[in-house]
Amino acid sequence: MSNKDYSFFSKILHYFLLGSNIIPEMMLDIEMAFFNKKIVRDNSKPHIFVSGFPRSGTTILMHSLYETGQFASLTYRDMPAVISPNIWSKILSNKIKSKPLKQRAHGDDIKINIDSPEALEEVFWRVKFNKEYIYSNKLTTHEADEETINEYRNFVLLILNKYKKKFYISKNNNNILRLESIIKAFPNCLILIPFRDPVQQANSLLNQHKNFTQIQKKDQFVKKYMEYLVHHEFGAIHRPYEFMESSQTSSDKNSIEYWLIQWINAYSYLSQKKFVDNKNILYLNYEYLCENSLKVMKKISSKIELDDSYFINSFVFNKSIKKIDVKENSIILKSRNIFEKLNEINNKSFITNS
Repeated sequence: MSNKDYSFFSKILHYFLLGSNIIPEMMLDIEMAFFNKKIVRDNSKPHIFVSGFPRSGTTILMHSLYETGQFASLTYRDMPAVISPNIWSKILSNKIKSKPLKQRAHGDDIKINIDSPEALEEVFWRVKFNKEYIYSNKLTTHEADEETINEYRNFVLLILNKYKKKFYISKNNNNILRLESIIKAFPNCLILIPFRDPVQQANSLLNQHKNFTQIQKKDQFVKKYMEYLVHHEFGAIHRPYEFMESSQTSSDKNSIEYWLIQWINAYSYLSQKKFVDNKNILYLNYEYLCENSLKVMKKISSKIELDDSYFINSFVFNKSIKKIDVKENSIILKSRNIFEKLNEINNKSFITNS
């Protein structure tokens, strides 16, 4: 996204519909009032939630699953009224013509257009929880109460209603802050948690941090756009995840050590026994996925009881291995130990019939 992609009217509309929590919450209430009788309440569906630490392959994995045509997801067409997709489709979004795919701002060869799925559902959680997890210097873990869980279920059902699908797929890295609430909302869901070699992933994070810092300093609309969507993974508006108050940190965001520490904090949290033993969660080594894509897709299809023939023509996942000059130290050693633990979990999942 950039200034040239949005007209002055479009920017004003984004500000009006996303710039506060009052308007989106009101629009969600209106949407529910109009479509309450049309949505089919079935929370037993095995919806898929792709959620890992950034730069682990979450986007390409979600795109591959989405292209089977079996899932509904919010797309750029739903912006900026993501909280009320059905009403928005009747007002304007369905009248907007699709354009050719083009490479996204990350410069990572992932191509998108208005009909591409994206991590837009975070607006719901921002509206409901804002000050409970979004701070000026961090994002924190949190749990949803029963009322909010029911509202989230209805929100997902509204998206399914708009796209006339049975299954929902979400790619939202911020969901690692609320995994237990997602599972409470949809007890049969499948949560995919990708991970990569820590040095490779940290290096990718560092590069994107530098990339988006420049973009956001030059383009204030991009900065506001990402704030609206709570995309604080990197860049000038970066806010790290805090999983525990004692989380180790580092101040130099332009060092690979900083991003390695963020990696350690995230995957130390995600490799807790309560998550590892949870039947809803599948850990996935991205390099393993690149080498065994069909095997992985068959495993996913079996988990959600979906015919694996939909996955025969799945994406080709390409490894991105860079030569990175780093000195061995305690941080790298700790990350390697966690990585090996995650690899053992990954391998066990694909060797056994669990």
